Amino acid sequence: MHVMLKNTSLLVAVMLLVTNVGRSQDWEFGLSGGMSGYMGELNPTNPLKLNDWTLGLLVRKNLSRNWAVRFNFLRANTQGDGASNSNEFVRQQQLYFKSPIYEASLVGEFNFFKFEPSYGRVSYTPYLFAGIGGFHFQPKNYNFDGELVNLHDYQTEGVDYKRYALSIPFGVGFRYNLRGPWTIGVELGYRIAFTDYIDDISGDYINGFDWVPGRNRLGDEELNQRLYFIDPSQQMLVGTQRGDGRQKDTYMLATFTVTYAIFRAGCPVYIKKN
Repeated sequence: MHVMLKNTSLLVAVMLLVTNVGRSQDWEFGLSGGMSGYMGELNPTNPLKLNDWTLGLLVRKNLSRNWAVRFNFLRANTQGDGASNSNEFVRQQQLYFKSPIYEASLVGEFNFFKFEPSYGRVSYTPYLFAGIGGFHFQPKNYNFDGELVNLHDYQTEGVDYKRYALSIPFGVGFRYNLRGPWTIGVELGYRIAFTDYIDDISGDYINGFDWVPGRNRLGDEELNQRLYFIDPSQQMLVGTQRGDGRQKDTYMLATFTVTYAIFRAGCPVYIKKN
């Protein structure tokens, strides 16, 4: 009898462990969308200035009720306009940019409450996340004909900078399970970018006549266009500061998320919550 009870207890323990492992390996697939913004030379002080949009896909692997890893792929538009800035020097510069950002990132998540989609007893949790990512960007401005063109082609600071970089994403969120496979959430995240050229602004003002990319192919109009992109105000002195001295730009996202849980069996498990 003692041996039978011991074996039965062991079997129950193994079954509970297997069940828990199966539940801890649930996958979620979803969408995110919301507002985006940026901090840099044209927005040096406001970490909540969200003036454009973002849309993305996400895949989450729930490792346990408290830990998960998530892959993101998203597009975020960023823009900055010195003319509307509260800083007098930034307004005088009259610089402007728009840049799409395409990001892929991998982050770890920590749930403050034990959380499982579909069958967890706790149906909501705040969480923290952090990880690493990579992104591509392309700062643009309007030319004299009103067309968006790539500022990198004009090399406004004489720098052939790369248009891809690493980033460190981090932030906070809150999610709520809708008594089944569906979970909704909100999230505020920041990305420290390992580049200072998201806005095409970093160093000093240069003489636009000294070095022109493909000079023998530039006509007078293109040269004038480059001079304008370098200094729209036509008031700044060569060698004076164009950037703000900081070496990293930042972009931020405020998003709403919707995810759907898929389990090992290939379909959602729904256990009614009391």
